Amino acid sequence: MPVVDVLSILGVYAAVFAIYIAVLLVIAFGRRPLEDWIRSRRDRKRARIEAELDRTQTELRQTILQLAVAMNGDALEARKALIRESYLARGEVPKD
Repeated sequence: MPVVDVLSILGVYAAVFAIYIAVLLVIAFGRRPLEDWIRSRRDRKRARIEAELDRTQTELRQTILQLAVAMNGDALEARKALIRESYLARGEVPKD
């Protein structure tokens, strides 16, 4: 076997060994930071979703209040019209 082939084979084994060592180091020492990163990412996503829910809730509450005010105004006008019509049906002149 030529020397070049032996060096190529040794180089491949050395690269595989280096990758193996790197994977072991990541598993041994990189697990905790990876878990922390995943946890913080999950927390940020949860906070973003909760903020969006809060905004939506506020918008819906404002819409409900606006509709309630509008319905209250419509109800007042309807009551006035009913009272006016009841006066007219009895033949009386309504007091404005």
